[in-house]
Amino acid sequence: MSTPLTAEPLPASDTVAVWIKPAFIAAAVFVACWGGAIVWWRASARASATSEWMLLLFGLPVALLLAGFIGHKWIAQRSTAIQADALPAIPARPASAATRPVQAQHLAILATALRAPQGASAEQLAAAIADNKARPDLDRALVDDDGFPVLCARCEDAYDEALREDVTDWLAAHGGNDANFSDEQWRALTLASSVVAELAGRAAIEWTVRDDAMPGLQVLPLLPADWSERQRDAAAAWLRHAAAQAGWRGQIGAAMCGTDPVTDITAAGAAPGVTLVVAAASHVSEATVARWASEQVLFTSAQPQGMMPGEGAAGMLLGSAVLAGASDGQAVALLAPLAEVQVAEPADGRRRDAERVLARLVERTLADAGADADGVAMIVADTGHRSRPVYELMEYAATTMRQLDGSEDIVRVGASSGACGVVPFVTALALGAYYAGVRRAPVLCLANEMPGRRIATLVHPVD
Repeated sequence: MSTPLTAEPLPASDTVAVWIKPAFIAAAVFVACWGGAIVWWRASARASATSEWMLLLFGLPVALLLAGFIGHKWIAQRSTAIQADALPAIPARPASAATRPVQAQHLAILATALRAPQGASAEQLAAAIADNKARPDLDRALVDDDGFPVLCARCEDAYDEALREDVTDWLAAHGGNDANFSDEQWRALTLASSVVAELAGRAAIEWTVRDDAMPGLQVLPLLPADWSERQRDAAAAWLRHAAAQAGWRGQIGAAMCGTDPVTDITAAGAAPGVTLVVAAASHVSEATVARWASEQVLFTSAQPQGMMPGEGAAGMLLGSAVLAGASDGQAVALLAPLAEVQVAEPADGRRRDAERVLARLVERTLADAGADADGVAMIVADTGHRSRPVYELMEYAATTMRQLDGSEDIVRVGASSGACGVVPFVTALALGAYYAGVRRAPVLCLANEMPGRRIATLVHPVD
């Protein structure tokens, strides 16, 4: 019942940077020791024995490097202990779920669906990645201030004039014709409608085939924060209607609408029945390109750390963990409680303790999920193309989960989706469910692209 997802693998060459600094330090120590030995030999009045040369040329630098290594480890352990109380705590609601391992509620991922720029199905997206084509492309319709095409991740099926007419007519008949959606919002709503219809339709067929009574359904859209309350209410009402149109005959509760994946997905665990979570966003428009260019945050050759416009939608059908034990194996995977930590972003965009913050967050996540770091088979993150999140992810993996291969076991969803809010993270969760089933091992899902936040969770395969 699941839809497998995929994302662009992180190039293996990124791991080389981890060893550059230690290699230069070792070379510098050997050069200094050998240079000192030559100076001592020329200044000495006697001939040195072979054993003395061996000690000076090899014993001394090795001893210095060993002392430096032990000292560095000791200082790092002391620093970690000192900073333990200084690291930010998880907000109240997520913390209550993350600090109670025995009572923590795992959610059953019953189905997943997506609409990605590189394909409307998992097979198409997987083929694009296999061909190394899952990445933003130059968009002829969007140009920067210099008239050059902008790198953009555009979904070809995000524009549907017939659907817009249907939505407009339905909202007018139900008192919601004052939403005034922008073109970007129409594109996001179109993608979200497609995901909701697919998930609700497939779930309805599955329950009908099993001849079981359909449980209650909650529709939870995760939409960008700049949508007005009227627009959120109108979108949520339409998506609930789309689920009913797709064939869901059970009760559909009042549609909720949120922006925070941690709070809202955690709340889904307490909701009766099943919850359909769908994240959708679009930043593909001339207005956004112009605004980002004026704010100097648009990706260009002169601004390589800027954002690439993107869009997409990803959804999951979530239920209580009890459903995972059904004899027909309806659950795809188990989602552990999401944990997060608030971080202060420095002015230069670099966190010197980023690896420790991420390590402590993951350590807590694994402990709550009852898993071991050595058993994690993959890392799936919302990381995009910017160097800071990429380096943070790779540094953590290289120092903490050395069993993972950087080219095969670490994937970055954001590298193919462009900038589109929380969509890459929800896509990472759905992708984690797919890989957990394929590899029959836990998959760690991370978010390090959201400003001021780091999010972690674990996706388990269903036995």
